[in-house]
Order: sequence, then structure tokens, then C-alpha cells
Amino acid sequence: MILSESVKQAIANQWTFLVEATFKPTSQGSSNTTYFVDTPNNRFVLKIYAATAEIAQIRYEHSLLTFLHSTDLPFAIPVPIRTSSGETFIAIEADGQSLNVALLPLLVGQPMNRRNLNQVQSAGFTLAKLHDLLSRFDTQGQFARLSFWGNLKRIHPKIRDPLTVSQLLHLGQEDRKHFDRFLNYAIAVSPHLYATLPMQTIHGDYITPNILVESDRVVGILDFEFATRDLRLLDYLSSLNQIASCPWKEILFEEIVQAFSAGYRVCSSLTVEEMKAAISVWKLQRASSLVYWTGYSIEGKVSRQKVVDAVLETLKFETWLKSNQKKLLDALGFF
Repeated sequence: MILSESVKQAIANQWTFLVEATFKPTSQGSSNTTYFVDTPNNRFVLKIYAATAEIAQIRYEHSLLTFLHSTDLPFAIPVPIRTSSGETFIAIEADGQSLNVALLPLLVGQPMNRRNLNQVQSAGFTLAKLHDLLSRFDTQGQFARLSFWGNLKRIHPKIRDPLTVSQLLHLGQEDRKHFDRFLNYAIAVSPHLYATLPMQTIHGDYITPNILVESDRVVGILDFEFATRDLRLLDYLSSLNQIASCPWKEILFEEIVQAFSAGYRVCSSLTVEEMKAAISVWKLQRASSLVYWTGYSIEGKVSRQKVVDAVLETLKFETWLKSNQKKLLDALGFF
């Protein structure tokens, strides 16, 4: 999206110190549009939320960031910079749409390298610290806006029946049967998991591009737009799933799992019930992500083939688990 002069002026009217600012698109993010904003004295990030982003969720995200900013944070977060009238975001007209815009500080640091085990361990420790802080926000889940990730029928508005995903992705017959069994398992086990495992506010997107490091230490965490109330273990495994990748693609798979889990245990501990449910929650997390990304592909935001590839990797991982479940749990340090 190219920012017109009228849009730039509307932004400068709200953040008056941006009168002489220059705007340069970033390559970050897949759901929102962001720009580096340079002024003679400082640098910021302008975030234009996707047209599908609900105002209530934006307010939830910003209230969460404001809460975290009031705590004793050992890392930086992108707390929205308020306008001259005290708002954390504004609405602008661009390309015939009314879009919501926020101005954020530019955080220092580089995206973590998942093959640097010191950084991986620091990421695990930082997630535990973040979970501790997030557990104090919206403790009853009164303000969370997003559906539970375990509710596969509601995690993306384009997918009302998760069992149609294999058809929408045009999977082959055998892959379709395998994936449908995988989805049916996740749907069946979800109610029990949500009835028995700890829930709290979670980050929802704690992955390498959103984890900034310096000198092997996490110094910043980005992108809280998927924050909501959900299973703590799901957040843990979702993060680890992205950081560790899978055994046949990452030679350091076991070492990454061990480092991340060791870092988490320094600051926090999962319950025995969470440890016992690890494999089931991993399957639920993968199922929900794949349903969500299928909806994303329908919206044209990601290619169908990319989602198909992710499905096939998931099915391969499930097959690998049949012979390696104990090895994975040992690496996690659960038993």
C-alpha cells in the first residue's frame, strides 16, 4: 500500500511530531502492513491493521500492552504511542477503506536465530516470564475477543466446518483420510483439554520473527495481535513447534527442544496434567493452525500449496511420533 499525501497528513495531524517524517514499507508481517517512520530525531513503526481486524480486538491488544508496560518487564514491547488526543490508534481512509492505524516505537534487536541454542534457551525463559505476567491480565477472560484455538469451528470465519479443509485443499485420497482422522481426534479431545488444563492470557504468536535478541538475550517481543485467553500449554507448544521445526528438516531438533524447555523451567513449571497432555495439545495446536491457514488461503493471503505442504509435514510428524513419542517427551523434560 502506497501512503498518499492526504493519509500522511491525517497521520501527522494526530501525531504532530511526524510532520517532517518519511515513510518506508517494511517486509515484516503477513496480516498487517507496516512502515518505518523516520523523523529528524527518532524512528518509529506505523502499523496499518488489516481490514478484517476488529476494533474490539485492537483495543484488547492495546490494553494488554499498556498493562504489560506497567509491570517490571525485562524486555521491550511495542506499546502504542498515543495521539495528541490520547488515543492509541486512529481510523484513516485509504484505497476506499477505513483502516485502523497505530504508531509504535521501533524496538532494538535482531530476530532470534533458532539454531543458536543460547538464544533458544533465552526465548524459553522469556516465554515463562511473559506467561507469569500475562496470567495477571484479564484473569477471568472477560475481555478476550478471539475464539479459543481449540474451537476449530470458529477460529476462521471462512471455515465453518473443519472437516471440509481436506476437500478445500484438494488433498489426495490417502492424505485426506489421514488428515480427517487427525482433525476428528483434535475435535474430540478439545473439550477435555479445556476442562482440565490451565488457561490464561497468552501471546498467541511467539515465533522467531517476533522475538528480538541482542548478545544471545531476548530484549524485545513483537506482535501481540493474536493475544487472547487460551491454554497456556498451547502457547508453549505453538512456539516450540515453529522454533524447533521438525526432526527431518532440523538437525538440531532435539537440542532446540531441550534448550527451549530448559529455559522455560528456570522461570516456571508446567503442571503434571499439562505434561501428560502434551501430545494431545500439540495435535490440537497443529489442527487449529492448519484450519486457520486454510481460511487465510481462501482470503488470498497465502498460497494453497503452502498450506498443503504444512498439512503433509504435520501428517509426517504424527507418523514420526508413533515411534519417537518418548524421545520427544524426554527432550521436553516432562518425564
